[in-house]
Amino acid sequence: MKSRLAVALVGMLGLSTIAVIGTSTAASAATHFDSPPQVLLGWTDSATPATGHPSDGETDLPLGTWQDEAGGTHTSRVYVTWDLSQFEGKKMYGGKLWVQERSAADCTKRDIEIWRTRAVSATPKWRNPPAPLTKLDEIQTPEYCPRATIEFDVSAAVLDAVQRKQRLVTFELRVSAGNEADPAYGRRLSTSYGVRFTAEYNSVPQIHNANLYTSGFGCTQLKPYPKYPGGLLEALGTDADADDDPRMRVEFAIWPVGRPEERTTLTDTAFPAGRVASVRVPEADLVDGTSYAWQARVTDGVDTSPWSRKCFFSYDGIAPTAPAVTSDFPEGTWGPAGKLPTFTFDGQGNKDVAGFQYGWWGLGVDVCSAEGDVGQTVCTPPFSGPGTVRANTPGGTAAVTLNPDASGPIRLVVRSVDAAGKVSPTVTTTVYISSSEPNVEVDSGTPVWNREVRLKLTPRSGIAVTEYEIQRRGVDGTETRTADESGTAYYAFTATEMGPHITVRSISPDGFRSAPSTWQHHFDPAPGVTSDIYDSTSTVPTGGVGVEGTFTFSPPPGWAEVATYRYRFGRGAQTEVEAGPDGTASITWTPTESGSVELTVHAVRADGTMSEYPNWYWFEVA
Repeated sequence: MKSRLAVALVGMLGLSTIAVIGTSTAASAATHFDSPPQVLLGWTDSATPATGHPSDGETDLPLGTWQDEAGGTHTSRVYVTWDLSQFEGKKMYGGKLWVQERSAADCTKRDIEIWRTRAVSATPKWRNPPAPLTKLDEIQTPEYCPRATIEFDVSAAVLDAVQRKQRLVTFELRVSAGNEADPAYGRRLSTSYGVRFTAEYNSVPQIHNANLYTSGFGCTQLKPYPKYPGGLLEALGTDADADDDPRMRVEFAIWPVGRPEERTTLTDTAFPAGRVASVRVPEADLVDGTSYAWQARVTDGVDTSPWSRKCFFSYDGIAPTAPAVTSDFPEGTWGPAGKLPTFTFDGQGNKDVAGFQYGWWGLGVDVCSAEGDVGQTVCTPPFSGPGTVRANTPGGTAAVTLNPDASGPIRLVVRSVDAAGKVSPTVTTTVYISSSEPNVEVDSGTPVWNREVRLKLTPRSGIAVTEYEIQRRGVDGTETRTADESGTAYYAFTATEMGPHITVRSISPDGFRSAPSTWQHHFDPAPGVTSDIYDSTSTVPTGGVGVEGTFTFSPPPGWAEVATYRYRFGRGAQTEVEAGPDGTASITWTPTESGSVELTVHAVRADGTMSEYPNWYWFEVA
């Protein structure tokens, strides 16, 4: 045990003091230093044996034997307690304690010891001091008196207390027993500096056994070991010390089962906090059909976790062969309208073929495209998702009846899949699907904003229909309408969108689902104009000179209210008419000559703002 002494240099003119505090040997970059809460600081006095003296923050702390102003003799010891509970579960590397002398009776003499005592949470009394446990350090050299800053090594006490899960640790500062009664060794410790304490510690990083993953699946130790097409190894390592994250390193060890002497390691350092580390074992290092074990551990540069539990898998390095694909729709000819094509996939006797994956035009998303809650790769079992089917026997066949959901030449893409999820090259076959889209037509006249629109739904020729599925853009879910004996149904809705868009499919008794038909309409942002006689949609002149017609104006789409309408026939004077409670207005007009006429109409709000777009309503007078 050897304490370190600060160096105090007093300037030649006595104007300044420079304190250089000795430091311990540099620790590894990943250890941490912290000062825990101080529970008590005070001293005892032999002259008042029944009284403890807590530090008041103003009176310097007496140590050893000293005399008061009246000549009375006192002997004092200093006690300090810290709460170490924050270090529970940490790995401790040591602790240092510092005091600073304010004065000394004789600067040629110094003999200070530091002891660990039984832990106390209240200032002790001279008569009943806490039992001493271990002397930790001492200093007997007199240099740099009386302004020295002294460092004591209290590592043994800190390590022992934390290991035993003892929350409090108490230290006693005293003059050694042989010199404690000698006033020449008495001194005062600075109360403004206090007694300072710093513990050096590290949180040992952890590998989480619940977060070990092999090629997108969880860790397993059960036989038969699962087959995987690669060696993607992932493990979650964490450290309670946040600033250790950049230094963390996860090491993966892998070896063939039964041959631990062939153990090799790979390392990952580029993973964010709280996310898995991962390595991919080079395929050149894996042998097809061989089972492997692996485990992981993590280090923060100072401490290393134990190895994780072992995980096992078998490597499948050979892809299955491509399937043969046939269909009951003869190649190059159009299939019957409304019939579901059936396809047969054949593994052609290759026992590595466990099943097939298929899809119209393509094969969809990768089965390993998902990411888990700690960043791990998440794969789905080869035959758990849509668009997959198992062969009736390894290397055998599978038949699927598919709804093309479209018409025209359609490509089906197919590939073989083995038990490990490894896939073959793709095979593409083309079938010709006759048109099946239902007919959709407006059955309620020209669509009007905020009014009911009724659509008539009828089947494509040659297709039996029992019901229709209707999807309206902007409305969640699908509606259905039951068809009558002729296959006809109706769908009505209120036109409250600027561009309503309807998708309709027919459903046949055998489950055939037709290709979609779409109906859409765009409402002009101008106010609406209709006429009982002078219809702008008429292909022939209507009415005539002297024939009075009624014109009705309605609000522009999206307008909640209209105060008036401003209108003009041709180059005539602009006229204004008030809107009714429903926002519409009607006028009458009698032409005085035949030919083309343009009616221009604006809607006007109560605040005077006018519609940005007018309705230019053209018609032909007979």
